[in-house]
Amino acid sequence: MFRITEDFPTFIRRYPVTTLIVGICTILMIITTFMGGYNINTIAQLGGYDKQLINRGQIWRLLTYAFGHMSYAHFFLNMPFILIFSRPLERILGSIKFLLNYVYMSVFASIIIHFFSDYPIPLAGSSGPGYGLLGMYIFLVLKHRNKFPTYDKRFIITFTVMGFIMTFLIPGISISGHIGGFVGGILLSPFVFKKQKNLEFSISG
Repeated sequence: MFRITEDFPTFIRRYPVTTLIVGICTILMIITTFMGGYNINTIAQLGGYDKQLINRGQIWRLLTYAFGHMSYAHFFLNMPFILIFSRPLERILGSIKFLLNYVYMSVFASIIIHFFSDYPIPLAGSSGPGYGLLGMYIFLVLKHRNKFPTYDKRFIITFTVMGFIMTFLIPGISISGHIGGFVGGILLSPFVFKKQKNLEFSISG
């Protein structure tokens, strides 16, 4: 379910939204490099979450933060995360529906950050919507457990548990962003998968 077996042209054709997300993140990383690397100024200039600026009307930052990152390590950790977990859901939901869900989870996570945190510096990263994807998988595992291979269920649960352990142990991580994205994914799932007729085939394929 999670292994990448396609060549590059096939991957782009099958997963255009996943490709777009990773592509935008990569372009912003390259632009950041030419602007002098990751720092508070470049993160803010490239659409990072900033509570004060959002309060002044720059509400687009509730979404654009999800495509930038805080460091090169942050970028290279998140991109495999997105590549692994986006593809099956894009296949199940279809590209347009998946894109709308990804936008929703990005904004939901940043709204939770906005009202439950008070970070003194700009924030960026795709972890919020990434944890939203995990929330959707956890919903599917609990509701449709018989449709998942045992290995995939273990992988999802283990990855989620380890992700939250790292969230609380590693300094500087947006706990509210991770929790917000995860909760947003779970809350969205009953509506998203309610009328998904070929769910079993999509997951098993």
